[in-house]
Amino acid sequence: MWIWNWSGAFLIKAILLGLDQGDLDFEASMEETKALMEAADLECLYSLFQKARNNATHYVKSGKLLEVQLAMQSMEVDLLITNDALSPSQHRNLSEALNVEVWDRTQLILAIFGSRAQDRASKLQVEVARLSYLLPRMSLTHHSSGREQGGGARNRGSGEQALALAKRVTLRQLHKAERELKELEAQREVQARLRQRNAIFTIALVGYTNAGKSTLMNRLNQKFGKDVKEVRANDRLFESLSPSARYGEIDGIPVLFLDTVGFVSRLPHSLVKAFHSTLKVVQEADLIIHVNDASSANWYLEKEVTLQTLNELEVLDKPRIEVNNKMDLGPCSGLCISAREGTNCELLYDKIKAKMLEIRPLMELFVPYDQNEVLDSIKAHYTIQAIVEEEAGYRIQLKYHPNLKAEHRAFERSSYDHHHNPKH
Repeated sequence: MWIWNWSGAFLIKAILLGLDQGDLDFEASMEETKALMEAADLECLYSLFQKARNNATHYVKSGKLLEVQLAMQSMEVDLLITNDALSPSQHRNLSEALNVEVWDRTQLILAIFGSRAQDRASKLQVEVARLSYLLPRMSLTHHSSGREQGGGARNRGSGEQALALAKRVTLRQLHKAERELKELEAQREVQARLRQRNAIFTIALVGYTNAGKSTLMNRLNQKFGKDVKEVRANDRLFESLSPSARYGEIDGIPVLFLDTVGFVSRLPHSLVKAFHSTLKVVQEADLIIHVNDASSANWYLEKEVTLQTLNELEVLDKPRIEVNNKMDLGPCSGLCISAREGTNCELLYDKIKAKMLEIRPLMELFVPYDQNEVLDSIKAHYTIQAIVEEEAGYRIQLKYHPNLKAEHRAFERSSYDHHHNPKH
């Protein structure tokens, strides 16, 4: 049985089972999995663990397995969650030994993503990840282990195994979802090229899930945005899966703010692969704002997971601002803000403006006085910061534009010291 859609009308009772393998903060890991269970509308009645490596045929050894069986019988629980990813054989062995539904951590995260997906792209990405996870785990029940009867002389005669048929159907579904996803990705690439051509400055918000990215997105939108519509921001894991976009303007420069899917430790590879097109917006961004949850007891580990994910996306060398959010909930150091309360947000705004000026420095053109038609053309095509009248002509300071028109390139000059007070 694959429990996938949740009505939210009731909580399903479950037990959490983990292995302390000594290679991560096990206690923090178990707490995070409990939070994931809550996000999936599961009630964790009880948790057990064993100090061992994840190499047993049933995930845990026989003594702990018996303890799990007794606990599930006494509590009348129908679902077991494991704190780690299980191999297909471990998943099958554990399910058969306990005679209950078993989810590993990957399946739990997939269930959350499945319940959160709203737009077509997110649903396709989750479907690709789900089918990729399901394929190697497909097994037959005893009553379906026979053969489907074939028909016609050109068929194999004895038919084909039901398992092979089920796998082929699943593969077809997977390939269909992947094709549709590629089509949507192509559309996104067209939109990205259009933004570049229009010199739109893109700012991507990244961070651990529930760090407050969506709340900060709304705060930035209130300050600089042209669309007052807020993005959904609730205090729960993986609230948003698709990148929400809001257009705005900072000091005359058109800006696009992007709220990305939150990261989490040990994010399933199938999800990372499926959500590549969504995470690609981080690669295309001009500036990354890395949001930390300063109130989290494991903020440093969460920060490391985010940096590791950015490294996998090959964007660590991109301009980045690190901001510690939720300072209203506890002590904080560095660039600290409260996106919810608005505390210190002006400091972040100033930091963003300074970074934008570093990334897109002001440009300058020099137009002789006898070429006023060129001056008029420049005014029509670009955002003018300042015009200075000099002895031989106009020195024009422009907001950065990546693609000067051919007729204007000949007038480009190295920028002067823009700290002085030019005449307008």
